[in-house]
Amino acid sequence: MFMAQESPPAGGAQFGQIVIAGLMFTAVFLPLAVFVLRERAGKRTVVGRVADWMGDLSGLPRWAALPMFVAFLSGMSALIGVYWDVPIHMELGRDEGPLANPSHYPIYFGLMGIFASGVLSATLATKDLPKRTFKIGPHWKAPMGSIQMMATGLVGIAGFPLDDVWHRLFGQDVTEWGPTHVLMIGGGVCVVLGLQLLLGEARQVGATGPIVRLLGPVLAGAWMMGASAFLMEFDLGVPQFPMLSQVVLVGLIGAWTLTYGRLSWGPGGALIVVAVFLVTRASFTVLPLFADLHVASLLPYVAEAVIIEVVALAMRNRQGYTFAAVAGLLVGTAGMLAEAAFTRWLMPNPWPTAHLPLFVLFGTGAALAGAFIGVWQYQRVEETATLVPAAGPRHVVGLVGALGAVVLMSAVAVPQDPEADFTADVRLTEAAAGQPISNPHGGGTPRWVDATVTISRPDLADDSVWLNGFAWQGGDFFTAPLEKIGDGVYRTVEPLPVFGQWKTGIRVHVPNRMMGLAPIYAPADPAANAPSIEASSGSRPFMSEIEFLQRERKSETPAVLWTIAYATVGLIFAGMWALFAWLYAGAATARRREVSVG
Repeated sequence: MFMAQESPPAGGAQFGQIVIAGLMFTAVFLPLAVFVLRERAGKRTVVGRVADWMGDLSGLPRWAALPMFVAFLSGMSALIGVYWDVPIHMELGRDEGPLANPSHYPIYFGLMGIFASGVLSATLATKDLPKRTFKIGPHWKAPMGSIQMMATGLVGIAGFPLDDVWHRLFGQDVTEWGPTHVLMIGGGVCVVLGLQLLLGEARQVGATGPIVRLLGPVLAGAWMMGASAFLMEFDLGVPQFPMLSQVVLVGLIGAWTLTYGRLSWGPGGALIVVAVFLVTRASFTVLPLFADLHVASLLPYVAEAVIIEVVALAMRNRQGYTFAAVAGLLVGTAGMLAEAAFTRWLMPNPWPTAHLPLFVLFGTGAALAGAFIGVWQYQRVEETATLVPAAGPRHVVGLVGALGAVVLMSAVAVPQDPEADFTADVRLTEAAAGQPISNPHGGGTPRWVDATVTISRPDLADDSVWLNGFAWQGGDFFTAPLEKIGDGVYRTVEPLPVFGQWKTGIRVHVPNRMMGLAPIYAPADPAANAPSIEASSGSRPFMSEIEFLQRERKSETPAVLWTIAYATVGLIFAGMWALFAWLYAGAATARRREVSVG
């Protein structure tokens, strides 16, 4: 299935594949529906007996024990698929169809399992319920965590059909941060937020024991693992968004999860979080290694974990927002500097030393936001578990953290187009030898070239975040920094392929958001209505990267449709986060009340 010589379809899935996906969906949810009807009718079920057994074993109520296990397996399945899927697109291009890509199966079944885990939890909640529940019907109340799990799972599943609609309207989007891809990944990984609330509700009704206590930092580690999936393109070396986005995400994720883990466990909690993250990430390398695909590297968060442990000890285990402020400041400064050093060893695109002051500034803002959110979340879970209100401000500082995260990501995530007169004069010479290709596909007579590149703006090139020779989707992926040989003159250090299905060019990222690409070679792509780019010497304007890396996008789609589509996806994603805050606040309220649907 990886060796197709023809240009794959650039639009939505064929009708037959939609039918098969629908049958797969039915095969999972028809038995689930039968279980729901029987269990809510008070009849004994095999699933109910397994839930009771797992509850006795773990110390959790039946509505938490089995759903947590199912959510964990499902989340691992989805993430294993994602870490397999992105390298496939990097090396082999777009799919023949959604079911032609084997990595989509664990993703699809994982997302269905995540939603099913929420349904299981709500259905099994027939006794020993927390004080505050979500009223589904006249005789059906569910824990708040169950609702969060169902909602995020539903967002993840909805991403699949919406992704097909997106392809039909706008062409295929081969980037991890494509809008519907964000829904699938974000919806899938945010199930952990539901599990963390569900654990607090389980503790409220008497759940105790070593497993229950250990789940606090373990779930924080699972949240670090899931949220870090958004860093995958940086980890693999083909980021399509500015490097400041990576900096902000690292600061936000690290401070949030490590603060929560330390508070939930005590001394050593942050280290447990990192251990869970590193062990699970190792499991995601198995299938890419087996398929001879690129394996995502990672930034380990170890320095940030040590910083938070030291801060907690120095502040005598204080748990409020003062602790968050000190931890966030140190994670954003010392922690970001440590991660900058790790990028030298671990990242395909290391953080440039010249830009570290700016990276520390944005990293500190993100770390403060993450620490504030982490403390807010921890306090709401503890209020849910103990029914004792936390001291100090309950929501204001957490809201500041959340708004800060939104503002920071909005400021750094959208790349800017290069200036109109920004060009590269490219001189190609035939290379003596090429590079080994892991998964050759696309045919063509092999041709490899070396390039000497003269940049029209030497000042921009010298100050660039990266300036790389780049080739992908011809059966492998190559990227390497250019070597400076004169004022504004650079040359490739590795030969570049200019044949078959390869898409080859010179990438430049100029601080702080401009990202451009000077194309060297690309084949004709009739399905995407994209002309060929011949590999020859001459002047090339730097174009917006997205025009080259996402050649499948349909340029003729009216702007109003783009606006409506982005607004729709944005509202869904924002609604998921608003529900997270509302459910946590509702579960933690000191009043004994029930929330009814509608």
